[in-house]
Amino acid sequence: MPLVKSPEMTRKNLAAHQANGPRSAGPVTRPGKANSAASRLRHGFYSQPRAEALAGLGEEPEDYLRLMESLLEDLQPREGLEMHLVTQMGETLWRMQRAQRMQEGLALKRIQSKVLHEEMMTTTTASQAVANLEPFERLQEALSPRGDGPTPAEIQAFVESREEGSSPRMQEFIVLLQSLPGLKEERKRKLARRQARAELHELMEAYQSVAWRMARRAEKVHSPENIAALAAPQDDNALLLQKMEDSNLRRLWRLTNTLMKVRQGGLAPKDVKNEG
Repeated sequence: MPLVKSPEMTRKNLAAHQANGPRSAGPVTRPGKANSAASRLRHGFYSQPRAEALAGLGEEPEDYLRLMESLLEDLQPREGLEMHLVTQMGETLWRMQRAQRMQEGLALKRIQSKVLHEEMMTTTTASQAVANLEPFERLQEALSPRGDGPTPAEIQAFVESREEGSSPRMQEFIVLLQSLPGLKEERKRKLARRQARAELHELMEAYQSVAWRMARRAEKVHSPENIAALAAPQDDNALLLQKMEDSNLRRLWRLTNTLMKVRQGGLAPKDVKNEG
């Protein structure tokens, strides 16, 4: 049951409505005409096919509607050419926003792919550098002045880790290491161990430097500078989107300029070309 009682339609009221209907010419003021035209245009904005198309593109139909209605409210176009121009301005602005979202999406995918690749490369290289340094660190601990090593087993483990790519200097160092267990005199053994520690320190410097550089490189993968560099457009799709954005910007300027001329009376509807 309705909360408000509807007035009864008498024969006299019905006759009055029928008589006044043909006389109505619709809204006569500029705001009234704009509201009338906007109502018809909003119906098109709310159309189900358009909403489904926007949703299929990952866009919000409500955002599109708010953009169009804000233009109608701000510019108050008259029905006809002005309404057509304002509608096209809204479409152009929406395309510009879409192009920007596409650029950001491409940049995000590009960053994610390149960051993953750099992470794998730098992590693998850093891990290898640390692995190369580990035998030196173990031998350094064995040669510590507090101990009496290295033992023959510790020396053999270091030699096996250096079997490939040993330089002449490394080979000389290995000979020195292998001589340590045979030194029975305490003084000679201490001097030989001291010499081994000094040479080991020099040999380790290159490996430590590589490990440090690789660790720093791995840390910089997620730095703002590296992310910005990876986001820079480098493919044809990014350049094409930039051209689309520039084209939409020029089109928006032409539409705005045409609307201003129409309102100033300097342009008739028949003079408008290629703005649809």
